This record gives sequence, structure tokens and C-alpha cells, in this order.
Amino acid sequence: MSFFEDLDKERGHVMRLVRHASAGWAEAMRAHKLAPPDIGFGQRLRNLSEAAATEQVAWEHAHRAGLLWRPVPGAERAAPPYELRPGTGRRGPEELWLRFDAAVAALNRAIAGSNAAEVAGAFGGMAEAAGDLAEAVALEDEVARQAQDRARARGAA
Repeated sequence: MSFFEDLDKERGHVMRLVRHASAGWAEAMRAHKLAPPDIGFGQRLRNLSEAAATEQVAWEHAHRAGLLWRPVPGAERAAPPYELRPGTGRRGPEELWLRFDAAVAALNRAIAGSNAAEVAGAFGGMAEAAGDLAEAVALEDEVARQAQDRARARGAA
């Protein structure tokens, strides 16, 4: 097999990885768009974090294979789904939401260009920000569940 055949095979593998990552990202974003108020919010954040991490890995491979990101026109002005936007009653620590908003802005800037390494890094920032939020929301949910359990126990006594 020649060098160019090996390179074409590697690029084909990377493109399948990229398509898989893209489908997971789209599914995670759709879950936020179609979400009922607050049900499963922490898990949706966890899924978003995992999808972003998958995108990061895929685009790191794409960069190493010499592939470019196809720029998304108008991406710099894009907004996340409603439940992830500022001013919508988002649950979780404000400082983590500020990091998340910065990660959204960085991702939007990156996907407006064609640099696969920048796109990978921006997805990595999104994965970290969404993951930290998912953990914080899960902790809040657990505290609320314990408080409800105790209140019910007192009411039953």
C-alpha cells in the first residue's frame, strides 16, 4: 500500500469519526431545545459535556490528518438552546454559567473559522464547562431530594 493510499484510508476513518461525533453533538443540542422545564436538566448537561468531548477528540484526529473544519456562516452570533441562555432561570452556580457562556462564545468563534485545532480546543472548553455544571446541578438535585425526603418523613410522623 502506498503512502497516499494509507493517508486516504486514515482520512476516511477520521471522517467517519467526525460524522459520529457530529451526530452525538446534534442529538445533545436537540435534547436541550425540546426539553420540558427542568426535567433531566443535569443529565442533559452531562450528555452535552460528553458530546463536546467526543467532538474534541474527533477534531483533534481531523487536525492531525490535515483536515479543516468547514466554517459555519453566522456562527459568531448563534445562541444556545433557550434553557442554556442567560436570563432563563438556569440552575447552578453563576460562576460556572459565566464559564459556560465564555465556552459558547469561544466555540462560536472557532466554528466560524476553519482551524480544526481551534475547533477541537473550543469543544474541549465546552466539555469542561458543561461537565462542571452537570456536577453542580446533580449536587443541587441531591440536596433538594434529601430535603424533600426529610420533610415527608417529618410529615408522616
